[in-house]
Amino acid sequence: MFKKISVLFFTLILAGCSSWSSVTNHIPFMGNDKKVIDLDKDKLDQKSYAAAYEATVATYKGRVNENFFVDNFASGANDWYLGRILVPVKQIQDKLYTGGHDSDVYAYYSGVLHAEALQANLKRLSANCWEKVDSQSMAQGIYDAMRDLQKGEARGENDEYIVQGSEALLKACTSK
Repeated sequence: MFKKISVLFFTLILAGCSSWSSVTNHIPFMGNDKKVIDLDKDKLDQKSYAAAYEATVATYKGRVNENFFVDNFASGANDWYLGRILVPVKQIQDKLYTGGHDSDVYAYYSGVLHAEALQANLKRLSANCWEKVDSQSMAQGIYDAMRDLQKGEARGENDEYIVQGSEALLKACTSK
């Protein structure tokens, strides 16, 4: 009896392991190259994406290498835009700048601060500018920029999609 149960158990385990790829199809972002956010191209708001991408490249160019925790950084930015960060920004800054954090934790909170700074800058541009952007497209722009910087393949300042999107945001936020 014990032998039959053992054989059955072993067979079930073996069958479960062999179909691991089918499991990854049902769990979001598992087996996906983009683990943090992966919006469909038709769901991207060009002006939001472009502004976030351009600002991220300008801020982090030359500071991101193959060991940088890009997914953690993007998760921090995404969590900020989703309203998941309940700690005051000042407290995050104080803790981050005192040091002693692992690289992955540092990257996460750096992403939070970067997303907050972008949001604050847009609000400074005009009172209702933040209402004109799509926060998930902003998060996607940040993530894609960091991934491109890590690969050394960031879009240039003359990239048509980025230029048009940034100009559209500037126009939307400064027109009366």
